[in-house]
Amino acid sequence: MLPYASYLRVYEPLGALSAAAREALAHDLDSAVDPAATLVSEQATVLNRTVASAAIGVDNAHTYAPYVLRLAGRSYYCPADMPLRSWLSLTSLIDNLSDVNVQLLLPPESITVVDEGFLSWRRAHPEAVPHVRQTTWGVPRTWFALVADDERELYDAGGTSSIRYRARITDARRRVGQAQRVLHQVLDESDLREEMQDLAGWLDEFDAASWVELDYAGVAQYLEGGLEEDRSAADIHRVLTALGSADWAAAGESYRCFESRWRVVNAHERAN
Repeated sequence: MLPYASYLRVYEPLGALSAAAREALAHDLDSAVDPAATLVSEQATVLNRTVASAAIGVDNAHTYAPYVLRLAGRSYYCPADMPLRSWLSLTSLIDNLSDVNVQLLLPPESITVVDEGFLSWRRAHPEAVPHVRQTTWGVPRTWFALVADDERELYDAGGTSSIRYRARITDARRRVGQAQRVLHQVLDESDLREEMQDLAGWLDEFDAASWVELDYAGVAQYLEGGLEEDRSAADIHRVLTALGSADWAAAGESYRCFESRWRVVNAHERAN
């Protein structure tokens, strides 16, 4: 069973991108690339590299097509940022493993290559921030705080139906700020507050004219009950509204509805 990922993307106007990013996108500026086709291509490339080689490393030379969003006659671009995302994923994996597991899974020479390679890449791209966040086997609950139910749409994700939300980044920032205030007042769960703070800081890195996209991508096929029944963003906003009103019963009911839907998807990670 493939470990499908969900994605949180930021699309910026061309002028807001770095000079290096604009240069890399030059041949794609006038293309009519469908974001779903870009997603399928990215997933296929990652899967092929995963099964073809056990070598640790990042292919900086490979060119990945950007995600392109066209709205009201304007174009917005989300660079795939695969080198940066790959380095961050590798270093996060190493940081989260115990020393014993690191030694079992990764030879010392591979770790040295990762450390040296990332430092070299980071020196060449000191201000780079990934335009894409991803996670496997689900969608983080905090992501839903950024979007609203009326920004939800079904779409064709390369032969299967999926769900995505698209919001102006100014709306996403306002919503995450509201969520932070509520959580700070009523919850002691520091991990959740830290997740929201991390999201807020990430959003602040991008141009105010940008768009945010929450994409279920391949994860959607594991939702039970049909995609039409999924209203996860509405559930999370009902939770936040109820918490803000100290209506603990309503908050618990809405969160149980959300959790029961995604528990089935999350279970695939353990089964896999």
